[in-house]
Amino acid sequence: MPTKALFAAQQTEFKQEQQQAVTNKAAKQLLWTNKVLPALVLAACCWLATLVADKGLASAYYFKANYYLDLWQRKPATLEQHNWQEAADAIARAVKYHSDHPHYLLTQAKINEWGWYKGFQTAEQIAINDQLYQQAIALRPSWPNAYADYAYFLGIVNFRVSDALAQLDKAWLYGPYTTEVFHRTLLISASRWALLNGPQKAQSFKALEQMVKNSYGSYKQALQISRGYKLQRPFCIYLQLKQAEFKPETNKLIAKDFCDNSPSS
Repeated sequence: MPTKALFAAQQTEFKQEQQQAVTNKAAKQLLWTNKVLPALVLAACCWLATLVADKGLASAYYFKANYYLDLWQRKPATLEQHNWQEAADAIARAVKYHSDHPHYLLTQAKINEWGWYKGFQTAEQIAINDQLYQQAIALRPSWPNAYADYAYFLGIVNFRVSDALAQLDKAWLYGPYTTEVFHRTLLISASRWALLNGPQKAQSFKALEQMVKNSYGSYKQALQISRGYKLQRPFCIYLQLKQAEFKPETNKLIAKDFCDNSPSS
């Protein structure tokens, strides 16, 4: 009898332990469901809301900055230093709220160069552009515009011609039909024409040809570069050799704009 009573007592104790374990598990599940999980969901929602809000603010500031940058590129005479400052402040806020967006980084670098071009900032003050371009390229390695704009910074602002030409090679690799690549190539080449070798000049002539073909806007840019750096004569000779590539009306423009104005030698 004592043995049976002991066995019965042990069974009762075991059942009580099982029941207590079930109760504890249910209590934990209830705690997780009613308190812990809602708290985690709320925290995640708050984090996502903050992230979305930050990116939304970044986008708004970017569009403001890019509006001024685009306007300056099209109609520079309409803008003054306070417009540049507004653009600079806006893009700084965009980068603050979304620091790993390649478009924002590239736009900040270009607005810095706008300030340098107009004399609002020195080359030393925009030295950060080197980092901005490298960050943008790291985030989007196959973006030809980033390489082309980096080349402009290296070649025009810092006189690092070899480094600029190396970046242009990458720009052509990823964007052989990109207008930005053509423009930067011709601008950098024209500014350092006497330093270029044969293949580099050949690439520049290719960029010139594409700019003349693409649109009247890019044609005007090519003409402006040729006049600014007094290269009408070599450009005229090359374009005349390529007459078959252009429409008759384009050849008339070339004869008038590039060739009639080319200096005699």
